[in-house]
Amino acid sequence: MPSSNGSKKELQFKLYKLLLQKYSKLINEKEKRTIGEIKGLVNAEDLTIQSILSDLKPEDYSFEQHYIETAKKALDFVTTEIQYVEPELNLNYWLSPKEIFSEKVADDEDLAVFLCSMLLALGDEKAAILICELDNLRTHAIVITEFQGKFILLDPSQKHAFEQFQGKKEEVLQRYSFQEAKIKRFLYKFNHSSYEQFV
Repeated sequence: MPSSNGSKKELQFKLYKLLLQKYSKLINEKEKRTIGEIKGLVNAEDLTIQSILSDLKPEDYSFEQHYIETAKKALDFVTTEIQYVEPELNLNYWLSPKEIFSEKVADDEDLAVFLCSMLLALGDEKAAILICELDNLRTHAIVITEFQGKFILLDPSQKHAFEQFQGKKEEVLQRYSFQEAKIKRFLYKFNHSSYEQFV
């Protein structure tokens, strides 16, 4: 029978949160990544990514002909199948595509890496994760790319039409918002081949 202080599940979560906070320094130390390791997170060869894409792309897939249509399906898959969760704890961690797909849950950075890996596997070498500071001072990860002269911004943490944030780069960045917060500045950008820090 639940106590007056909350259900059994709520009490368990309270305990787990306490334990994670207690060992957060140790976890953060263990989860530190070199620039090379961070770039390696964007992995087109990952079997989970490959398996999902085999269901989304046509058999005769060609980057020039089918990329946009398949990238739309990839964004829709991520925003429909995987729930965005905002972590309350100050923990640095990276989930693997297998863990994300299995548990159907991830934070904004893991979702961005997952989607960027899908786009890379479709042949998009320009796709990258951009970590921004929003005007509410929180950080947020998005995916950016360019195709046939158009800048494309995708946010797998929220449902939006593929075409909603595409066009001229400056206009797209001004139009974009996450939970009513706009981009204040860029912190860093990375993909499988490059890492760029802005601050």
